[in-house]
Amino acid sequence: MEYRLGNSIRVKDKGETEAMECPSCKSTVRFKVFRNMDVRFIAKYPLLEAQGVYFLVCPKCAGIFTVDEDQGDLLAKGQKYAVGPYDLKKLKKFK
Repeated sequence: MEYRLGNSIRVKDKGETEAMECPSCKSTVRFKVFRNMDVRFIAKYPLLEAQGVYFLVCPKCAGIFTVDEDQGDLLAKGQKYAVGPYDLKKLKKFK
């Protein structure tokens, strides 16, 4: 299976969350937060559409989860309580 976490080659470290339970391994951990860009060409003005893609990695089981861009922006600004265990989403398969 292949997953996409943006299409930029620059993955940026954005810190870590407060301790919360990992949905995969059920351990209480501080997830590492990373950001990548997803840039697409579209057939309307402006020609580029860019979105930030935030993903969190569990240090125990290496489980990877995504969060909404708004919540990721809050995490990047230092609000460690912006994401809870119910905000974590599983990755979608790349087709």
